[in-house]
Amino acid sequence: MQLKGIMAKNVVTIRGEETIAAAARRMQEANVGCLVITNAGSVQGIITDRDLAVRCISQGHNPQQCQVSNHMSSPVITAQPGMDILDAAHLMTKQKVKRIPVVEGNQLIGLVSFSDVAQAMDRPMHDLMVGMGAARRIA
Repeated sequence: MQLKGIMAKNVVTIRGEETIAAAARRMQEANVGCLVITNAGSVQGIITDRDLAVRCISQGHNPQQCQVSNHMSSPVITAQPGMDILDAAHLMTKQKVKRIPVVEGNQLIGLVSFSDVAQAMDRPMHDLMVGMGAARRIA
């Protein structure tokens, strides 16, 4: 199965010049945990709710003034829509990321999370977690 079959197509985006406060509001309104930073449809970075807390607020920065571009992850690991979901799972595990923007050419067309990949696979989440290095308990 390919990423184009499981990716979210309505990706919530933000510009790097916008504030952290604006990013938090957008995440809340859309009920999402990350935003993709774009410029004319091209992926510039990604920012998560954790980034807002750990990279901005915990450092004493003012979210009303601080720009998203100062706290986003960049460069971003991206994938093509034709990538196999097993390859995507391997890439996410290797790069230690939970979400990957899907691009065609240089344009954002979707977003895939590790949860999307896990749900699409025909095996238990436990097996995937063990593959990511989670401790295996034998009962």
